[in-house]
Amino acid sequence: MLPGELLMAVTVETLSQLPFFAGLGDDALLEIASHVQERTFSPGRVIILEGEPCQAVYFIGQGLVRTRRMSLEGREQVLAYLGPGEWFNLVAALDGGPTLASVDAVTDTTLYTIPCQRLRRIMGDYQAVALAVLERLAAEVRRLSDMVEDLALHTVRTRLARFLLAQAEGTLPPQGWTQQEIAARIGTVREMVGRTLRAFADEGLIRRERGRIVVVNREGLERQASGME
Repeated sequence: MLPGELLMAVTVETLSQLPFFAGLGDDALLEIASHVQERTFSPGRVIILEGEPCQAVYFIGQGLVRTRRMSLEGREQVLAYLGPGEWFNLVAALDGGPTLASVDAVTDTTLYTIPCQRLRRIMGDYQAVALAVLERLAAEVRRLSDMVEDLALHTVRTRLARFLLAQAEGTLPPQGWTQQEIAARIGTVREMVGRTLRAFADEGLIRRERGRIVVVNREGLERQASGME
């Protein structure tokens, strides 16, 4: 337990609201709840570090977290932003290997944790939980496959255009994105983000306004996002 972190037991009612356990009966929920703890984290708090032994699986009750990996050279790749109802550290719990990514809290965050070994036992006892795990893993494989395709087959211009459109549509976390954070999100370096943003501005696709990026020519930016130009 970290300084300033709260640790609480979880009720059956709370557990039943988590997607992984929503289909279980009261008896099953009562048994599982005895192994679940509620933990709270303030913004910027590191929750787990890449490479650590698996201690727990985390289910997000409230808030937003960021998952990321770091190269030996210090280059960061953001894998995902996760919100209520989502989970992380499941793979390490299933295969017994180290944690795959570092995770930190972006906002005030409430998490529900289950020890890794206990989750495996719960999956063996309750088919509904095992099926939920399989469905979530399949969805994650699809998402990561799309990410690999995006990084391997599309230019920085295309990836940045897609990021800007997603931000304009409100499908990204509402935060003040720095160029370093954008670079980590789309898989490049800050200098490339800055250079490409200037090019987009020169081409009349965006404008910079008090630290914000405003889409001026949506159709033109969509063409960039499609990889057609």
